[in-house]
Amino acid sequence: MERLPWLRRGFAPVLCVLLVLLAQVADSYTQYIVNLALIYVVIGVGLNFLLGYAGQFAFAHAALMGIGAYTTALLTSRLYWSFWLCLPLSGVVAAALGALGALPAMRMKRVYLALVTLAFAQLVVWVLVNWNVVTLGTDGVDVPAPMLFGWRVKGDTSVFYVVLPCTALMYWLAKRILESRIGRAFVTIRENEIVARCNGINVARTKTVVFALSAFYAGIGGSLYALTLGFIVPDAFGLSQLVLHFSIVVLGGLLSLSGAAIGAVVLTALPELLRDLQALQEIIYGLVLMVVILVMPQGIAGLLKRWGVLPREVLARNWRALARETP
Repeated sequence: MERLPWLRRGFAPVLCVLLVLLAQVADSYTQYIVNLALIYVVIGVGLNFLLGYAGQFAFAHAALMGIGAYTTALLTSRLYWSFWLCLPLSGVVAAALGALGALPAMRMKRVYLALVTLAFAQLVVWVLVNWNVVTLGTDGVDVPAPMLFGWRVKGDTSVFYVVLPCTALMYWLAKRILESRIGRAFVTIRENEIVARCNGINVARTKTVVFALSAFYAGIGGSLYALTLGFIVPDAFGLSQLVLHFSIVVLGGLLSLSGAAIGAVVLTALPELLRDLQALQEIIYGLVLMVVILVMPQGIAGLLKRWGVLPREVLARNWRALARETP
């Protein structure tokens, strides 16, 4: 039985309007947290493509986010390129490198793939730290505020009006992709690669697409992250960032776009809510994750779907429909 259908109708537009209204009254720090949450929605959706829908355990997402961030930062600060050109270019550069991650995925499974991609992530951070001539190493890179129709995008509220439409567009694009045949191919490969091949799916090509697509989202998120912070350093894209990305997907719910959004909001806001409990913050943070994993194995989104607050996503239960559509 579907309950609370009124809560789902037009929810996304209403949420966007509420966020715009919040931007008119929120202080700078609150707006900064909102901006970060929106950026992590993009990053969480991208990782969910790879981890949730395609079932590929790759650990390079934080590094790809760093590649996107540094692409934007270096091109805008050192070559004086326009941010509006660097934003999509950061996604393309990350996608090109992310597609390389499909090569070990053809030969390795699960833990071996995770180890190889984790090594790649560590290599990227090492390069960012030690390639001083290009990346400026641990000194970090300033990201200049871009211009838009004569208006300088500077300050958290101004940045919000860039981040919000980008996040909405990337979320809408992800929904369209997952409703297409390629989206159902992702889930079919996750369930059984042999079945996927029997249904005429080119597994190698589909894995390349999902790795590149996930990396593209990480690159876009990294570019927006650089714009939001205005200054980036290599340490921002290390293991702690990777753990945050995986926590977003697991907490929110695998095989759920709305789950990625929920996880991003919760894990961005939770440290702020626990700011007065610095000594217990990490313990509480870990306990929350443990409770969700044990009590809600499908994440918060899975619980909300059972309550009828969120609709059940077609791909989560009807992935075999691809077989009827494949010529």
